Amino acid sequence: MDDLFDKYKESIVLSYQYAFRLLLHLKNVISASQQITNEDELMKEVYRDSIVKKYEILEDQLWKLLSKIFKSSGLELNSPRACYRQAFKEGWIENIDVWNDMLSSRNATAHVYNEEDYERIKNKIVNEYVHQIEALLQKIKEEVIDSDVWN
Repeated sequence: MDDLFDKYKESIVLSYQYAFRLLLHLKNVISASQQITNEDELMKEVYRDSIVKKYEILEDQLWKLLSKIFKSSGLELNSPRACYRQAFKEGWIENIDVWNDMLSSRNATAHVYNEEDYERIKNKIVNEYVHQIEALLQKIKEEVIDSDVWN
């Protein structure tokens, strides 16, 4: 088992660092969008699209990070839903329904043609999803990255 951990350690740490940077970038764009005082429709749309796109990339990176972590312990999970379910079983995710909604929102972004729906997804990212992702990354840091298993 230790051989598997050693084999994936560097890849997991690098993936974690990349996901954390993506989260910081997303939070920076959200913060910048909230500080605009006289935003016009174009500015609003640019920030919204940036938030949604950064979320898409982050969500994709996140489930792949989880997949690597679980693979290092012998579990072969190759879908976001399976990875989130396992993270829930591990106690890293508190509310699996929120994560299922996050995945549905992520999948919907490629097929949203309605401004209201796109805005609704952006608001969920800002008000709910960022906090959930941040909590998961903190759990991964505590239980995987900083764990005695790795050191």
